[in-house]
Amino acid sequence: MAPALDPARARSALLQARLYAILDASYAAPSQWPTLATQLAEGGVGIFQLRGKKLTKDEILTSAKVLAALLARRGLPLILNDHPDLVVPSGAAGCHLGQDDLGIPEARRLLGSATLLGLSSHSPCQAVAGQALGADYLGFGPLYATGTKPDYKPIGPSKIREIAGKVTIPFFCIGGLNPERVSEAASLGADRVCLVSHLLLAPDPTKAAREILSRLGRNPPFKDAEES
Repeated sequence: MAPALDPARARSALLQARLYAILDASYAAPSQWPTLATQLAEGGVGIFQLRGKKLTKDEILTSAKVLAALLARRGLPLILNDHPDLVVPSGAAGCHLGQDDLGIPEARRLLGSATLLGLSSHSPCQAVAGQALGADYLGFGPLYATGTKPDYKPIGPSKIREIAGKVTIPFFCIGGLNPERVSEAASLGADRVCLVSHLLLAPDPTKAAREILSRLGRNPPFKDAEES
């Protein structure tokens, strides 16, 4: 199955994205995801991830097909959390891997160079290593304690300064973020963030997304993002 979104457009969208939203089954039922995705896209979210740790593969595939097609119409990529084997049949643009999942080189051999591959990083060393391994983007955190992953010790926002000059691929700061914390992260060098519960549980997801983007400022993170 061909990807729902042309790979070149997906990569361009990644470079331009400043706000990454994770549609997590722990906070919103899969039946809510299409509506939430539409609302968040209207608020400026530039890339989405489907995460359903307790869902079956069939449930993930069913939801991913719907979301990949819906988002592709807006020129936005859908990333699957884990499950590289579902990327092609779902039409998703790529997958996101954890430190203990299939490695980036192995996933690249399986999915090819056009597929977007993201990697979670929990320290500056992991971030630099992830870039060297060929990840297309990184999740960096958790900056603060988060109910999404309560077993992960927060690394603290000050770590942003340690990778801002070393990591040249997009990195999205994540973990316990709200508008005030996004402002703090931005002051330390973050220009991209990823949120989960704050967006999914917001009374007005569109408004919530716009507020987060306003806290990041107006300048795009990469000069070539404007030229893509």
